Amino acid sequence: MKWKMKNKVLNRKKPMDRQIRPLLMRFYIFLLAFILVISLLSLPVFQNKVFHLNSIEQMTSSESITNMLLTAMSTEMPELEHSFESRIELPSLSTLAFEITTGIKPTELSTILGKGLPGFDRYSTEIYVAGEGTDYSTLPIESPPPDFDELLKDEESTPKEEPEEPKDQPKNASVFIYHSHSWEAFRPLMDEDAEKPSDSSSVDPKENILHVGSMISKELEQHGIPTIHDQTNIAKALNAKGLQWSDSYKASKDILETATTKHNELEYFIDVHRDAAGRDVTTKKINGKSYARLYFIVGKEHKDYQKNREFMKKLNTKLEEKYPGISRGIFVKDKYDGNGVYNQNISEKAILIEVGGIDNTEEELKNTAKAFADVFSEFYDGAVEVDAKSNE
Repeated sequence: MKWKMKNKVLNRKKPMDRQIRPLLMRFYIFLLAFILVISLLSLPVFQNKVFHLNSIEQMTSSESITNMLLTAMSTEMPELEHSFESRIELPSLSTLAFEITTGIKPTELSTILGKGLPGFDRYSTEIYVAGEGTDYSTLPIESPPPDFDELLKDEESTPKEEPEEPKDQPKNASVFIYHSHSWEAFRPLMDEDAEKPSDSSSVDPKENILHVGSMISKELEQHGIPTIHDQTNIAKALNAKGLQWSDSYKASKDILETATTKHNELEYFIDVHRDAAGRDVTTKKINGKSYARLYFIVGKEHKDYQKNREFMKKLNTKLEEKYPGISRGIFVKDKYDGNGVYNQNISEKAILIEVGGIDNTEEELKNTAKAFADVFSEFYDGAVEVDAKSNE
């Protein structure tokens, strides 16, 4: 009797097993396919060459997911855990599931804004170092591109002054200052009133960012640093070739290549810009003096960008030590939120700085040029001293 009952139970289980097995097989196949697709889409080559998915990038770069994977690996390789600098905090499953399914990190305001504000998630600027008052509401502001035809008409109508005697370029120059957006101007330096940021453009080197480049160049030379300041009118160069403002970094790349061919000792490359924000964001009073605040831009679309980033971080740290509040910080941009390289692949000591904004005055710009040259000279002198010792 017991044997018959047992057979009946077994016979009931078999049909159920037959029904469950195909479902399990389908689930495992789906799971495997999902993992393979995610792995493929996560490959940097696929993301860069084929198309870009912010959601995939955010998922694969998530600290929570990284911690989970490291913890799983350390259970199989106990020695891995000892190599961690600090104890890994494993996220709760509910937090992890919420982050994966929504793309929102509860601790990061930017991810919440990215889902709530249309178009916000398209901007991928990373705040690497936040200066005083810097957050996602005070990100760098790019001036609207000017009308090159109108801009160059202004140049033609401007009375020509007697040209200055051409300055001999130092043969042993190690610093090269240039301007990819040479038309960026300052309202207090312009003759006419510029009501909008888009009006703050000029080809007059006494009104635009070339003036700041000249200030920095002179200050560096006073510190004994041989410097070349390129004053190419990029708007004119682009217009002559039928190119748009978006090709500015291609034009400045040609300038850099020519310069490095003629001067093989060049090591530091400084692309000087100005921001489009108002003076409430771009001005700081330090020890009774008013300064135009500056910040650094790092382009992450080249393999050695971390070296450029760390060099800028050292400069930024020293600037903040000597002139607290002068820097708005360091921002990292990829090709989806700017040029992405900014010609910084030419040297690990190539930097882009934005000095002041549309409303900063001559005095404020001059004070900042002095401060930057003061700090930069310390790095330069230190590097020269190290090179001299290594050559002994």
